[in-house]
Amino acid sequence: MKIFLLEDDFALNKIIKQSLQNRGFYVDSFTDGYKAIEFISNSKYDLYILDLNVLGFDGHKVLEFIRNDDLNVPIIMISAEIDIENIKKSYTLGCNDYIKKPFDFEELFLRIQYHLSHIKKDENSDFIVDLGYDFSFNLMEQTLHKSNFEIELTNKEKLLLTLLVKNINNTVTNEMIHEYVWDSKEMETVSMRTIVHKLKKKLKNGMILNLRGVGYKLIK
Repeated sequence: MKIFLLEDDFALNKIIKQSLQNRGFYVDSFTDGYKAIEFISNSKYDLYILDLNVLGFDGHKVLEFIRNDDLNVPIIMISAEIDIENIKKSYTLGCNDYIKKPFDFEELFLRIQYHLSHIKKDENSDFIVDLGYDFSFNLMEQTLHKSNFEIELTNKEKLLLTLLVKNINNTVTNEMIHEYVWDSKEMETVSMRTIVHKLKKKLKNGMILNLRGVGYKLIK
């Protein structure tokens, strides 16, 4: 899963990013509110972590920008500001959680896990999705298993399979893949086809359908 991190303390930013990556998340991190909004405009994330006091647009402005586009994505505010007005404003603008600094990383992770588990009510709390044919995918750890044996995936394959699993039995368009897997960055069509082809080889034949000119569908 993809997490967006905005934190202007370089040391803390690095610690949070590395800790999340160690748990299998794909993380884009920023220290500047202006750059954050520029990047958010061209990509989608499963959860946002926003520091309140940063250069450029502050955390409230970034929160408001995200909520104008997506009312449901989980957003966690982190801040040393403990006055009730800042906390109240954060919730009024639509944050899902507010964590006061300093905090233990394990607390942050537990809250991330909690909010991600409520994105889809039909997902179980441990994020393990049965794909059929003895295949399963853990959305939290982005790991694919067949008969309890893990199948190695590249970062791009993890992101693509996450997107397909979250939209299982529904069409995932080429535009959705471009936005989620490549952050809307320039890419060649052959690159997408190559990743899809490699992922197909790791699953049972016929599980991923090619919808010519439209996109792909993971069938359960």
